[in-house]
Amino acid sequence: MSAGDILAWHDYFAVVAQIGATLAGLLFVGLTISLEHLLQARGYLARAFAALFLQLEILLIGLFGLIPAQPQWAFGIELIVLGSLLFAAIKTFSRNFPEDEQSDVLGTKPLRVLRAILNVVSTLLPVAAGAALIAGWRGALYLLIPAVVACVYMSIGYAWVFAVEIPRRREERKKGDGVERCGLM
Repeated sequence: MSAGDILAWHDYFAVVAQIGATLAGLLFVGLTISLEHLLQARGYLARAFAALFLQLEILLIGLFGLIPAQPQWAFGIELIVLGSLLFAAIKTFSRNFPEDEQSDVLGTKPLRVLRAILNVVSTLLPVAAGAALIAGWRGALYLLIPAVVACVYMSIGYAWVFAVEIPRRREERKKGDGVERCGLM
């Protein structure tokens, strides 16, 4: 693979960078809507950090891929460093802000496992792509596609949880508490 081969991916990287920037804005809206509840639930903080890191990853993959005449080994190193650092950061925040009873929206064990798997795919496939680029593997950039798809899926899911599900469930609880206080339940 050569710099010319990377250039063939120009439009893909431009779209990826745009998606990362757009989803970051959507996430900040969701975080703002649910900020009070997020601060009360440690597990939501880990998810918020993961969402921000995944969107940063999408944005940086796109921007790194757009650097003109960049040697493939340099792009490979950028992908390895980016994926490794974000994997470590997401794991660190998950360890320091574990799921708790307050972070119950989509907090079941199977969904936590799915999120963990998607975080690994999102962060470590770029590491593999970087190593493959350095090794000269012609299909190396194709490893970025499932990573970007996983990042987008997770980012949209997190934005939905923060902007819609947390406020909706909070309102349902308030209504339920009001009905119980009135003696109707």
